[in-house]
Amino acid sequence: MKTSRLRTTSAILVTLAATATAAPALSGAAVAAPQASAVRQQVDFNGDGYEDMIASVPDGTVSGIKKAGYVAVYPGDAKGISPARHQVINQDTAGVPGSATANARFGGSAPADIDADGYTDLLVSAGNGRPIILFGGTSGPGTRAVEFQGQGNAVGDFDGDGRADVAGIDHADWAGKVVLSEKIGTDGSVGSTRTVLTEDGVTTYEGLQAADINNDGKDDLLVSTGCNDEPDCGGTSLYLSTGTGFTRTPIVTAPGTYLNHASVTVGSVNGDAYPDLVFTRQPTGLDSDVDFPSKGGAVAVALGGPKGQNTSVKPKWITQDTAGVPGADEKGDAMGASAAVGDLDGDGYGEVVVGLPGEDVGTAKDAGGVLIFKGRASGITGADTKVIGQSTADVPGVDEQGDAFGGEVHVVSGAKNVPAMLAVAAPGENTNQGGVWLFKGSRTGPVTKGSVSFGEASLGVTPSAVRFGNWLG
Repeated sequence: MKTSRLRTTSAILVTLAATATAAPALSGAAVAAPQASAVRQQVDFNGDGYEDMIASVPDGTVSGIKKAGYVAVYPGDAKGISPARHQVINQDTAGVPGSATANARFGGSAPADIDADGYTDLLVSAGNGRPIILFGGTSGPGTRAVEFQGQGNAVGDFDGDGRADVAGIDHADWAGKVVLSEKIGTDGSVGSTRTVLTEDGVTTYEGLQAADINNDGKDDLLVSTGCNDEPDCGGTSLYLSTGTGFTRTPIVTAPGTYLNHASVTVGSVNGDAYPDLVFTRQPTGLDSDVDFPSKGGAVAVALGGPKGQNTSVKPKWITQDTAGVPGADEKGDAMGASAAVGDLDGDGYGEVVVGLPGEDVGTAKDAGGVLIFKGRASGITGADTKVIGQSTADVPGVDEQGDAFGGEVHVVSGAKNVPAMLAVAAPGENTNQGGVWLFKGSRTGPVTKGSVSFGEASLGVTPSAVRFGNWLG
C-alpha cells in the first residue's frame, strides 16, 4: 500500500496553495471572511476571478525523456474546472529556463503572487538546479519565467511589508537553519537573506508551510521536524511571525491527544477570520502509537485565533470508530494520508475532506475512498460525515485493488455564482498511471451526479506509471 503525500513530514518543502478561500456563491449564514495575505490570495493565474487548479507531475515524461516532469494548469471559469481546458508547462516550454532532463522531476509547485501584480505565480522545483518562477498574467502562468536565485519554496509575506518572501531549509552546516530570501526581484534576484530559525543539533528541519494563522497580515511558519538519531520523533510546530523573527507557539490539545507525527493542512473550518490547523495522522508502528487511539488513521482540528489558537475548543482525534463516521477503524486504511479544507455546501464553514487511500472495498484491497466532515462553528464532529468512492452511484470507474482513491484531495474555491469543486486523485489507478475525479459542490455538499474523471490521456499524452494527481494544488 503506497499513499505518498506532499503534505507529510518529509524533506520536501511545501506551502499551502491558498489559506484564505472564497465561499461558494450559495445561500447561507454570513460569516467573517479570512483576511488574505498580500501574497496568499486566491490561486488565479490569469486574473479572471475564478480559481484555477494545478496537477504537478514530477515523474512525467517530456519528449521521450523520463521523469523530466511537468505541471498541468487547469484554469477555472463560469463552469468551474474542466479537464478539457488545460495548459502544460515543462522545461522545454518556450521561455522556461533550462531544458527537459531525465530525472529532473520539474514540479512541486508553490503558488503565490510573488511580484504583487495581482496574478498568482508559481515557484517550481527543477531537480538539482535552481527553482523557477513562472509569473502569471492574462495568458496564465509562464507569461514570464526566471530562475529564482534563492532557496526553498515556502512562499509568504513573513514581515508584513506587502512583498513575497521565500523560506527555505539550509542543511549546509551541522546546525541547520531556516533562511528567508527577501526583496525578490522580477528577474529572480534576492535582495537580502536572513536566518530566522536554527536547529539544536538533535532536531532536524524537514518541511515548511506558510500561513497567516493569527490574521495579523504577516505569514507565520509551520515547521515539520524529525530527529537525527531517533525514528520515533517529529511533528509540526507553529512559529508566529513578529515581523522581525518568529516565536514558537505550542498547540494546546485535549488529554490523550498527542499531535506528534501528524501532517497539517490549513484552512477555515469554523468560518471566522482565523485559519485553522487540520492535523491528520496514521500509526507509525513505533512506541508513540501507545498514545494514539487509532488503527487506521485520525483527524483533529485546532481552531485558529488571535494568539495562534482558540484554546476554548481543544483538538480531539476523530476516527472511523467515531459516531457518525462511515466505516470502521482498521489497520492500513491510511485515513488522513491526504486532507483539504473548503466550503463545499455554501454555508460559510469549511468542510474537511480526508483521504482513505488504504481502505479495502469488498475484495478490492486498497481501493480507497474519501470522507467529508461537515464544517461547523465549533469545528468538526463525526455527525453528517459522508463517504465517496468509485463504488458510489454516478462516480466513474470501479473499485480496483491498489487504486488508492483519496491519495490526494483538493478543494477549488467557488466564485461568481460558481460552487466550489472537490478534486480527488487515485494515484494507483490503472497500475499507477493515476487519475483525478471532479465533483461539484452544492447546498448538500459535493455531488456525484455529473462527476468526471481524467488522466494523462486528456493532455494528449500517452499514459504511463506517473501517479497522475498525486499532487494537486
